[in-house]
Amino acid sequence: MNESEKTLLKPGRAGIWVAGLLAVTVLAWLVLGVGSALASPVWWLVAAVPIVVFIALPFSLYWLSEGRTGPSWVAFVFAIVLAGSAFAVPAEWHMRAVGNPVTATVGDATCHYNARTGRCLYSYTLTGPDGTTLPGKLQETGEYPPGSSLEVITDPLGVFAPRLAVDLETTWVFEVAALVAFAGFAGAIVVAAVLGERRRRGHPAATAGRPTGGSATNASGGNGGRRTGVKRRPSGARRRR
Repeated sequence: MNESEKTLLKPGRAGIWVAGLLAVTVLAWLVLGVGSALASPVWWLVAAVPIVVFIALPFSLYWLSEGRTGPSWVAFVFAIVLAGSAFAVPAEWHMRAVGNPVTATVGDATCHYNARTGRCLYSYTLTGPDGTTLPGKLQETGEYPPGSSLEVITDPLGVFAPRLAVDLETTWVFEVAALVAFAGFAGAIVVAAVLGERRRRGHPAATAGRPTGGSATNASGGNGGRRTGVKRRPSGARRRR
């Protein structure tokens, strides 16, 4: 085997890589979803780590597929969609599972102006039916006057900010997108693993010591008893006219 035929991974390691990449993908998706939903700048730094992971993971398929770039670009498209769905789906799952429906009253509002879109992202302080301030702030682009009532879902743990109840009814679109993206990403990983394993199996180490050019010779230095040389005339023979 020459230098260009060396494999990037050892044969039989593809299954380990597939399992590891899928586990890292699921973990990064959950961390990104939780980190982006928390109302804290520190958690945005935590969420930045899985974003980098989603960008880097597809290109690790280059080694898994033994130098092919096609699976990496396919996986990159699905990784972008999967990362985008993480901003909505994990937090919505949590709020829908353990959240408490509350009829809240809008209090103070803070406008975070976006010069690019020309719109405000409002942060609303909400109070419950008993007059206590709800933990976290509702962030919405819609404008609600002070004193208006909103149906929201609150986190009993006080970790996530309140969500509009109507928003939880439309998350199935993001859930379907996340499922399709994860299936496509996993499929690209499996295809890369199969292609790479075929290439690795096609260059077994047992053939590494065999000559790549010329005819094979036997142990005595001959050619298996066959005469392959060109028959020549004796040097002293004259050409017959």
